[in-house]
Amino acid sequence: MDIHTPRDADEPNGPFVRTTDLARRAVQRAALVLGALAVGLAVLVGAAAAGYQVPAPAPGTLIVQAELLEPSPSPEAAMVNADLPTRARWTAPTGVPRTGLLRAEAGLARGALIPIAVDAAGVVVDARTHTAEPQLTALTVGLSTLLACWTVLAIVVTVCRARLEAVDAQQWAAEWARVEPEWSGRAG
Repeated sequence: MDIHTPRDADEPNGPFVRTTDLARRAVQRAALVLGALAVGLAVLVGAAAAGYQVPAPAPGTLIVQAELLEPSPSPEAAMVNADLPTRARWTAPTGVPRTGLLRAEAGLARGALIPIAVDAAGVVVDARTHTAEPQLTALTVGLSTLLACWTVLAIVVTVCRARLEAVDAQQWAAEWARVEPEWSGRAG
């Protein structure tokens, strides 16, 4: 059974409303807003995860090491694209040495080895493929993000509410110590 108290009155800043009551309302509103923002963040993270590509060679391709014949362009030159064309050499699966332009990370030194995918003739092929189940990946990553955000939010709200309860208990004890002697008739 819920008993109506003066603190439950419709007056949000009435005479019986404590500072801690206002703080509790602020924590509750902040939790609702941050919980809704967590949903938006989870949607964005899930959508980004759905489009993520992982290296996986197609059937009939091999991963070989290519040696850079020159340093790859500096990171400053790669403001838009981190992979820049760089001259390199590699050996085809047939044993024939090959030379050509490969996309290498910016800032690599001459002689650095980079993995590349080649076909049976030694021609470089694109080894990137989309994840097999982008919807499942998006759902898993999005829900994991949402769960993590809500867990952190729940912990923060619990700590804030516990602190407010402790402050309330201290205030109630101080007020009762002041009022009790008069209320019980022990006051002179």
